[in-house]
Amino acid sequence: MTSTLPRLCPVGRAFLGAIFLISGVLKISGFAGIAAWMASAGLPLASLLLVLTIVIEIGGGLTLITGWHSRWGALALALFLVPVTLIFHGFWSADAANFQNQLNHFLKNISILGGILAVFSLESSRQQAKSL
Repeated sequence: MTSTLPRLCPVGRAFLGAIFLISGVLKISGFAGIAAWMASAGLPLASLLLVLTIVIEIGGGLTLITGWHSRWGALALALFLVPVTLIFHGFWSADAANFQNQLNHFLKNISILGGILAVFSLESSRQQAKSL
């Protein structure tokens, strides 16, 4: 079992990274519409925040996919995911028609957050072991 773990960790890390890389790239092609949607959610400077979002998603996704500084990419994505989830997937304030959809997105995001925290923990442990 322990010999499988080192081979599976990079695969799982890459799967998590792919979610963010693809999401960031798709935001580029739909920039105007997404910026308008963000502004309608009450976010100031929506275009600037969207550029920052794209940088975090693509950059963080690439760190997870490649394994290069993946601990820091995981940390950035975790810090990004918390406010995004709370702002855009607040199922507690959704109307009846959108409640289930928002709850599903909220649960999906906290599941992804759990995976990202596991990557951060594993990569931190690996860095510690290297320094001993």
